[in-house]
Amino acid sequence: MKIMSETEIKPINHLDELQAVASDLISELNSGDVIYLTGELGAGKTTFAQYLLSEGGVKEHVKSPTYNLYETYQTASLCYIHMDLYRLTDPEELYFLGIEELVDGHNVLLVEWPEKGLGVMPKPDWLLEFELKNLNRTLTITSKK
Repeated sequence: MKIMSETEIKPINHLDELQAVASDLISELNSGDVIYLTGELGAGKTTFAQYLLSEGGVKEHVKSPTYNLYETYQTASLCYIHMDLYRLTDPEELYFLGIEELVDGHNVLLVEWPEKGLGVMPKPDWLLEFELKNLNRTLTITSKK
């Protein structure tokens, strides 16, 4: 299940399918990539981020960065920054977090609730849209590269 086209829609009926998508995507990521994870609460954004980071070689427990706003994970090959902007009240708050250093062209940035940082966050290389309707989940993956 490689990600080959510009946009793909994948039904997600089981967690192993979500993990398979994470496994496929990790092989396509490059240093400096920005990944937006959008969707309502409970749609699977954080779970996907946990799978993606695990597939990327992160050995430690990956927790939701809701309260810290971001967590950093260093592997042998890449540094991953997992952000959750849900609690932001103004995109300008990102400057107080040191967004310029986080978006340095070397870190892979995973951003939940990126719409809260519009105007400050860099444009995404990947857009992952999680949708939950009547217990049916779909994941739309768009490559912006």
